[in-house]
Order: sequence, then structure tokens, then C-alpha cells
Amino acid sequence: MKKLLLTTVLALGLPSFAFAASYKLPDGDAPIATVTIPDAWSSKAIDNGVDATSDDGSVYVAIEVTNGKDLKDATAEAAKFLASNGVSIDETTAKQTEGKINGLDGVEIAWSGKDKDGPTNVSLSFIAVTSDKLLLLTYWATPDGEKKNAKELGDILSSINKAQ
Repeated sequence: MKKLLLTTVLALGLPSFAFAASYKLPDGDAPIATVTIPDAWSSKAIDNGVDATSDDGSVYVAIEVTNGKDLKDATAEAAKFLASNGVSIDETTAKQTEGKINGLDGVEIAWSGKDKDGPTNVSLSFIAVTSDKLLLLTYWATPDGEKKNAKELGDILSSINKAQ
């Protein structure tokens, strides 16, 4: 993938203010993080997080709270989820990047892949929010959709914050 998701947020600067849906992750009395999704995107709460699709359908993002001790299980579940949605990855294209999002440490593993519509960029990012809880960000997009929605993707990443 030419531009890694974590790098995108650093390059895009401040988020825009055209957001509508803010989510607590997980929903309930003890959230550890918050994220905001652009108004034009389709988004919904899921178990321990939120998923969203760009208005043109070319980008999918899910952000979920996971136990930091179950990293292998979370990765395996994400891989199963991608496969169940017809997304395959080319393991030989794996690239790992480390960075920070609003002061939170993160690691992204990105691949080139394919889905029913053709080539796609795929990534799993792990963002450390507490000593034992992580955000797992599952992402896939067409190469053109990734470029077209780069600002919105940067805005989503920039909106991720540790809950107060």
C-alpha cells in the first residue's frame, strides 16, 4: 500500500468539522475511547465498537475495543471477518508501521489484496489506549476509494481519543 493509514493522519492535519456521529468505544458506562465518523458515511454501533462505510462504498472501517492480551485472537477474528466478506490478502506485501494518534501508540500492518470488485488495500491497526485494552482498526478500500476518501480517513483517525 503506497500510503499507510497511520501516515495519512499525520499528513492531513486537523480534522474537519463536518462530522455527525460520535461513538464511545465500547458503548456503555466505561468507554476507553471515542471516535467520530463523517456525516456522509454510513455508520453503526457494533459489539465493542463501530463500523462505517464511505458514501461511495469504496472504503470500510471498523474500530473495536479488544483485550491487549488476546492480540492473536483479535487478529485471527479480523482475518476471518475479511475472508467472510470476500477480502483476500497477499501476505508477501505485508508492511508494518508504528506511529502515534493523538498521543496513543499504534502499529499498523498493511497488505495489498483483492475483493469482489478487484484490487484493494487492507490493514489492521492496533492502538494502545490502556495498559490492557487496544483499539483494533480493520480497514479495506479500493485504491481509488482510498485516494478519494483520504481526508475523511485522516479525520476519522484524528478524532480517535482516549475517553475522559
